[in-house]
Amino acid sequence: MAQVPPPIAPPGAPPPTRPKRRGCLGCGLGCLIPVVLIVLLLVGGFYFLVVQAAASVSVPAQLVVLNPATTLVHGGSAQPATSGAQVHENDQVRTDANGRSLIQFQDGSITRLAPSTQITLTSAQFDSKGRLAKVGIGQQAGRTMNTVEKLVAGNASFTVSGHSANASVRGTKFEVVQFANGGVLLKTYIGRVHLAGSNGSGADVNAGQQASAAPNGAVSPPVPIAPDPNDPFTLWMASEEGAKAAGQPATAQTSFNNGGLGTGQTQAQPDYSTAGGEVIGELAYPGSNMRLTITDPNGVPHQNSGGSVTRNGKLVVVDIPNAPGGVFKISVTGVDVNPSENFTVTLVTKFVCSANQLAGGGYVRNVLSANDTKNTLVQAGATNVNISFNGASAGGANVSGSGNFSGTNLAGAALLYAAGGGNLGVTLTQATVNGINVKQQVYDAIANAGGHNLDSLQIGYNVERVYSCSAGNDSFLVIEGHQ
Repeated sequence: MAQVPPPIAPPGAPPPTRPKRRGCLGCGLGCLIPVVLIVLLLVGGFYFLVVQAAASVSVPAQLVVLNPATTLVHGGSAQPATSGAQVHENDQVRTDANGRSLIQFQDGSITRLAPSTQITLTSAQFDSKGRLAKVGIGQQAGRTMNTVEKLVAGNASFTVSGHSANASVRGTKFEVVQFANGGVLLKTYIGRVHLAGSNGSGADVNAGQQASAAPNGAVSPPVPIAPDPNDPFTLWMASEEGAKAAGQPATAQTSFNNGGLGTGQTQAQPDYSTAGGEVIGELAYPGSNMRLTITDPNGVPHQNSGGSVTRNGKLVVVDIPNAPGGVFKISVTGVDVNPSENFTVTLVTKFVCSANQLAGGGYVRNVLSANDTKNTLVQAGATNVNISFNGASAGGANVSGSGNFSGTNLAGAALLYAAGGGNLGVTLTQATVNGINVKQQVYDAIANAGGHNLDSLQIGYNVERVYSCSAGNDSFLVIEGHQ
């Protein structure tokens, strides 16, 4: 895969910051810390007396607020929610009449909340290998759209429960509507979902089908999905899925119209921030003619209008191949829209998945190679080293490793995630040590990476996204944020 060329500045603008292509040795603290964290995973279990061999551990999910307002209830205390907040087991999330939010799990699974929706995260369990084992969501009101990654852990499950039925899957995309009278409607878009009624009845609902459960728990036979012009997820998924397919999925940011947009009207959208690369914006709307304008950090506007016809309306794409790092301004204009229409916009960044550091416009992207990390540990004297990163969600990445250090066999796995407040969180899911013989400088490196507080490590800049990508025979840990 070709490398993305450095951004090209317009005449008179200062030259963009070029990516730093140095390896992880001798490149400064910002690059060293991920290496230190890997060492922490391998030896930290003994060092901190946190050897976790339990079948599963609870790991918080990450909340992203796309359209205010959203309320997060934790420990009985309700607070206005902001993006980056952690959702723990037994926490409640609810959106108001305009609110839209999503909960993302470290494996890439996502639960999206439409307006006027209320859910409770009843469980979020990962097994000792850092794989999603059990997610339980109680849906008290409204609509959710759930995209579930393939669950590979033994007996893994992802269940959304309403008043009269629950939907359980192992890897699919489905929508659950909880009606005020207690009834539940299930729509399956990918895969197959089992709808179990509270009265003991049930049905397997395949892709393209819907089924309902009456308030008394009786499940109806599956039928083809009925068109619903008021479904809030139609445009949402059209822009989001298109953008995620075009770039790194974890960098996607979605926003929505504030009231219908008519001819001659313009609505500004939330800013989008990135360290640079190819920035792609996708605008979805029912029809007529709208224009998407993305103004880059150098003040240069990039725009497109009209768009291509899709099964869900129209899609306008704006592509900025060599975008600089910094803050991008987004707006949508009604060129010829009568009557007014709704819209959804998603921005995403595309970049080559390879080990590097990139800093531009105050934003940072550190990409660490599993192979480079392995070689670093081998150079430090380790043998039989295996390192891997995985996880498609901006909510976190799974890091696992094993090796022999001075005759000591070590193995560990952990979930890394943006812990809020600009810090990095680490939850150990496995750490095994057969004997101990670790050099003092390793202890010192761990201390420099944040001491004993694994829930909130400071790494020199404010962490906003943690995820992974892969290319060739290598996997990569990506940590993004701002200085």
